[in-house]
Amino acid sequence: MTWHFERDQLALDLIASLPLEAQFAFFNLIPRLEEDPDAVTQPHGLDVEGPVRMRSATLPGAITILLISDNTRRINLVAVINPSAQP
Repeated sequence: MTWHFERDQLALDLIASLPLEAQFAFFNLIPRLEEDPDAVTQPHGLDVEGPVRMRSATLPGAITILLISDNTRRINLVAVINPSAQP
């Protein structure tokens, strides 16, 4: 079974909220995510053992937060963080 990036409405809205350069970078990241999501992301938050984990990927001007499920082999984009907007 291969990995699948979920292209749901939330993901599309979050991608659309990214700066243009980050949008292109994210679309280039998707095939690599579907190949091996752990190789192209870093742990995010608590890095605990289990079938579901949070990972992050740094893009130009943004950090994306992904939910990765070993059971379903799905990858969901759940948040975008703009580091320059942080207090």
